[in-house]
Amino acid sequence: MSISAFAGPLVSFGQSPYETTDNNPEIGPSLFFGGAGILDPRLPFSYAPGQDFGATTAGFLGIQDVVSLNIVPYTINNAALAASANTTASTAMTLVSSSSASTGVAVAQSIVRSDTGAAVTGLLGIDAFTQVTGYISNGTSGTAGNILIVSAASAGQLTIGMVISGTGIAANTTITGYGPTVNATDGGSGDGYTGSYTVSGNPVAAGTSASQLTISASLGNSTLNAIAAERTSFGSAGTIQLWNPMALTARAVSVTTSVATVGTTNVFTVAGYDIYGYPMSEAISVPSTSVSGTTVNGKKAFKFITSVTPSVTDATTSYSIGTTSIIGLPIRSDFFGDSLFVYPGTGSTNLVTSVTGYTAAVTTLATTTTGDVRGTYALQTAASTGTNRLIVRQSPALYNISSATGLFGVTQA
Repeated sequence: MSISAFAGPLVSFGQSPYETTDNNPEIGPSLFFGGAGILDPRLPFSYAPGQDFGATTAGFLGIQDVVSLNIVPYTINNAALAASANTTASTAMTLVSSSSASTGVAVAQSIVRSDTGAAVTGLLGIDAFTQVTGYISNGTSGTAGNILIVSAASAGQLTIGMVISGTGIAANTTITGYGPTVNATDGGSGDGYTGSYTVSGNPVAAGTSASQLTISASLGNSTLNAIAAERTSFGSAGTIQLWNPMALTARAVSVTTSVATVGTTNVFTVAGYDIYGYPMSEAISVPSTSVSGTTVNGKKAFKFITSVTPSVTDATTSYSIGTTSIIGLPIRSDFFGDSLFVYPGTGSTNLVTSVTGYTAAVTTLATTTTGDVRGTYALQTAASTGTNRLIVRQSPALYNISSATGLFGVTQA
């Protein structure tokens, strides 16, 4: 069967209020296989009448109380993006060159820009890389198959869409699903950490239960679009794609001083992209009064970093660029009450009732010094350690639901 699309709105009225003329003896709730959700109305992601079979039609699962984030942020690291170094005016700092399972930063990421459709390569991805221990088989060790069994995972989450690599694993092999349950020893399907996953490609026997591999996983690579990996596809052609709340971690960037007292205000311009592939930039100012060890946090949540460029030459002070505990919201939030935050969300409810840490979306014209266009939440109570889970549920306001700006914020600066 093909996908049915209507311009809408659709009304399921149950029965006419004039029961004597139109009685429905089977009146009841409407049920939807696979659930229902909010369509992403932005041009690269929305439905276009007459579009090809398999063309992206994206959205979020749910209408109200949408789970927009279900993440375990990595431990913050003041040098996750660039090691401490002196600066040269208008010359971009040297960003890290290797992916790290301790910071979650992935190198050589590529995306397709959502505003232009152009491919961009050589990006750093924030909370986009992890390593696990496991092997691939058909469920029986040493026999070729498409089941990845993970026995140890202590870093970031594995998610559907991630590309994996390791000895004997074909290039561009991706995670396609959670599960199945293999046996009592290996347990059931993975939920981002240990357990089993299905992977793409020809069946292989990569590693064994007795000789397991170190397997790297990232949202994208030099050829695979990391933005596409943030969505989970359904159906044989993958037309319907839901934004994956386990893959949408975005964080504000920090600048940390070291070695000496800062003598001149230094403004660092961070350029990159948000979780949806839209370009963004921020100017983070390090005051001249800063001393060694001062950390200045940005306000905007980045997913991908292109460059970090200082405004002054400073041969005496070193600066490093890192990650923060300020997490970006995937859907625009105007008030603390329109979102529910659970942190840390492991083992107990831990519903956040204090507004501390919450910053609403900037709804005016965005500049390089304004806040995030969808809003942020700075983790409280427990540190970002790579083990504490953040779960966010968001309910778009009535006045926001009918436009891209209302759902996803004003245009990024």
